[in-house]
Amino acid sequence: MAGAAAANGDAGPSKPGLAGRSLTRAKTTAQARAALEAAAEVEAKKSIPGSTIFKAAFAAWVGLMAIFISLFRLVSWELLFGAACGVAFGVVLATWYRINRQRKDERRQLLGVIPGAKGMQELLHHIPTWISFRETEKMEWLNRILEKVWPYYDEAVCSMVKEQVEPLLMQYKPPGLIKKIYFQKLTFGDDPFRVEGIRVDKDASDGEICMEVDYRWSGDANIFLAIELPAGGQATRMVPKVSNLAVSGTLRIILKPLVPEIPGFGAAVVSLRKPPIVRFNLNFGKSLGGSYSAGAIKAWLDPFLRETMCSMLLWPRRLVIPILPEEVTGPLDDLYLRHRGALQVDVIQARNLPRMDNVGSTDAFCELFTLVDPKKPESIEKTKVIKNTLNPTWNERIWLMVQEPSTQHLYVECFDRDYLNAKELLRLNVFKGATSLVNAKELVGRCAIPLGDLSEASGRAVEKWVPLGRGEFANEDGCGGGYGELHLRLTYWPFELLSGHVKCRVGALLITLHSCADLPPADLPIGSSDPYVEFRVGKDVRKSPIQYSNLNPTWFDTKFDFFKIPSGAVLSLRVLDYDAMSRDELLGTLEIDLLEEVQKARGAPGGDITKTWRLKNVAANWMSSRKLPPPPATITMRLQWIPFKMLGED
Repeated sequence: MAGAAAANGDAGPSKPGLAGRSLTRAKTTAQARAALEAAAEVEAKKSIPGSTIFKAAFAAWVGLMAIFISLFRLVSWELLFGAACGVAFGVVLATWYRINRQRKDERRQLLGVIPGAKGMQELLHHIPTWISFRETEKMEWLNRILEKVWPYYDEAVCSMVKEQVEPLLMQYKPPGLIKKIYFQKLTFGDDPFRVEGIRVDKDASDGEICMEVDYRWSGDANIFLAIELPAGGQATRMVPKVSNLAVSGTLRIILKPLVPEIPGFGAAVVSLRKPPIVRFNLNFGKSLGGSYSAGAIKAWLDPFLRETMCSMLLWPRRLVIPILPEEVTGPLDDLYLRHRGALQVDVIQARNLPRMDNVGSTDAFCELFTLVDPKKPESIEKTKVIKNTLNPTWNERIWLMVQEPSTQHLYVECFDRDYLNAKELLRLNVFKGATSLVNAKELVGRCAIPLGDLSEASGRAVEKWVPLGRGEFANEDGCGGGYGELHLRLTYWPFELLSGHVKCRVGALLITLHSCADLPPADLPIGSSDPYVEFRVGKDVRKSPIQYSNLNPTWFDTKFDFFKIPSGAVLSLRVLDYDAMSRDELLGTLEIDLLEEVQKARGAPGGDITKTWRLKNVAANWMSSRKLPPPPATITMRLQWIPFKMLGED
């Protein structure tokens, strides 16, 4: 204990300040509190209490009243009347003050609340345009303008439709069954096209403005089609009326490039974002079978309008409208349709398909496409038919070209193969042709897959099960489901990633025709030619547009695609002179070995070469009086070889 005390005693002097500082702090706080209280008491003594002020005010008021009474010599009843009036005035003033205070409190509460769209509608009875943040802007002002000018636009629109559609009707009419088809009368009536809304793409790249315009038309159109059959002349002519016509869809309008010249952009690119929704009825009246004949004609006309007509401007197809000259805008080649990559689609299997045949189950096959070209049926790829099963397995690889990977879609349709279509046979539907009776197809389901996510993961395979539905591709909610599922493996390959496929057996050949030079004249004695170029790979043939009266023709944005070309194929071409009254004359020929000149160009497979070739077998120029030989006839074009790896070559 003593030791502990000693220890504590030794420690005490070494730490004298801890307890001392605590005691000092306590005393200091108490003294400060006492000093503050004393100061408050002194200030209170100096100030005047409220009761004293009230008493002084009351005494002053009483004195003032006494002065007024003696000054004006007021009697008792006058005092009572004045007091009553004062009380009434005070009550009214107090009531008004209370009501005003309540109103201010209510306004303060309303101003303290952040109203939503419904609250703003309740407060202002409408939502101001400056506070409406919709992505789609309503265009009622534009619709009112269209209502005023529609009587003048109707005639121009109908004339343009006739010029564009009638040649297509003649081109795609059933051969041998319809001699001529044209519009006997065409007008869209008094109801103009309506613009439902306009959206501006905020994610568009710099240097362009991308808009999407929702349009709709549904009115009392007056449209009569004249259909002449091969025999009978005017006696067998049918004039069906198109009624209940309704059209709706979305236009994609791209304004680019942006330039410092009025109107601020160099060209407009117009396209359909999705297949438009087209509905109509054909009425033949009581003659020639009435609705029965209408059903037969519609069986051909309905797919023509929905597929052939609509696909001509379906994105990525587009109509390029130059606004300013190229001296201001520069070259506009990038605005036109061009291939940017290839889509590898492995069609693996399907499951839970519906039963389509009364006897048996389903003979399923798939059709796939990214871009439909009415003049190129080969742009739609097909799988083989798997017979009599609701869970078919294909394990097939299909390659498709991609033009706009960020916004394009892959369209897939699953069909049931009917080797004899009993329904069409009973209807005697000759207008659909023999292909609808033998080896016909019936839709099982369809789906549309956006390629944007695949383009961001270039070169990497993505597997997915996609539902099959029977809705239109144009539906905002997609094609739906309930008709089975399809298992796909998708890989997007930009062209720069396709090089190095040395052992590929097949591929695609892309041709861009630029020009020809120093062609011999074939039209005598004019001394000119109407040249066009015919390309052939195997049995596939493509023809270029005709350039009239030109020995040095130039073609702009003229491209040709050959798919499933075997490695080492030969491209044969002929330059011909078009003659309306006689056989076309040969101006020159050329054969190109794709393996040597294209696939191995620049020492690498997947070649891309732009070159001028000398034509062979050139026709003699009989009108030339020069002794020197004429300059050689040439052709300039770009050839691209896109190799495709098939299954088993990975």
